[in-house]
Amino acid sequence: MAGEGTTRRILLTRLGLLGALGGAAFLLRDRVPWPPLRPRFANGRSTPWLPLPSRAGLVEIDVAVNGAPLRAVVDTGAQFSAIDRATAARLGLPRVLVAPMLAYGVTGGPTLTHSVRLDLAMPGLRVDGVHAAALGLAAIAQVTARDFQLLIGRDVLNEAVFELDFVRSRVRFGAPGELFRPGAGRTIPIVRRHGAPMVDVRLDGHPLRLLLDTGASGSVALTEDAARAAGLLAPGRQVREARSVGLGGLSLDRVVRARSLRVGAIDARAADVQIYAPGAHAPTPTGLLGAGFLRQFHTVVDLPGDRVQVRAADLLLVPHPSEQSR
Repeated sequence: MAGEGTTRRILLTRLGLLGALGGAAFLLRDRVPWPPLRPRFANGRSTPWLPLPSRAGLVEIDVAVNGAPLRAVVDTGAQFSAIDRATAARLGLPRVLVAPMLAYGVTGGPTLTHSVRLDLAMPGLRVDGVHAAALGLAAIAQVTARDFQLLIGRDVLNEAVFELDFVRSRVRFGAPGELFRPGAGRTIPIVRRHGAPMVDVRLDGHPLRLLLDTGASGSVALTEDAARAAGLLAPGRQVREARSVGLGGLSLDRVVRARSLRVGAIDARAADVQIYAPGAHAPTPTGLLGAGFLRQFHTVVDLPGDRVQVRAADLLLVPHPSEQSR
């Protein structure tokens, strides 16, 4: 994801923009049922802590696919897992004989693709029989100066909990019911919309329901319509231009500084908001709540339990006045 002009730090981290496959969706042309996955933990509970890159903008881990070492991004915004098309061919992964798929990012047009079968492994965990979309991930990795070939999507993450500790640059995975500790932090409820994990947000006091997307490196991203409705494009607001990268390639977006951000019952510091033009006819969400927000906390993402638990890392949590009175 190569010269200073297109490094991940400039495109993604410093500007807080979309990274990897933010908001990716993979849609079957026909309603072919996806096989259920059964993650197998070596100790029946959880993996050991796995290292993250020290400058991680996303959740990137080392895994094995059919025994071959690969780099993966953990992405709650992706409906299904995906693997780089050239990597799938190099590994000789068998093609799954189901209907073709249409892959969308939040910007750009769709990509017609197919799926392959693979066995995924990491220390302490195996997930066999994953059906993954074959996509051109190498182009995105090159632009952002990263080296990843796999995207771990909600087909896997709906069956496992993961805990993020960005302060110590580590992550671990657990079986449903594990890792989430009642009373250890504040809970943000997840609301499902067509299977996608959505969270309620107030941006400058305006209510929004955003896709929880660990595949987006920024804190918040909104469509142009949603940003306008929230008052972010009102006269007098300072707007700057910036680039982002996703399935649709590079795009020119706008960035506005929000004055306040409230996620669930948590008031957080103001954040830069990316404003993007959605692809035509794409099933694009209103907006994304990305890994940039989660980096401020110690986080347990529990998709099986439809909840996210956060506790303070280097950010002060301020109880809302309505909660202080209880």
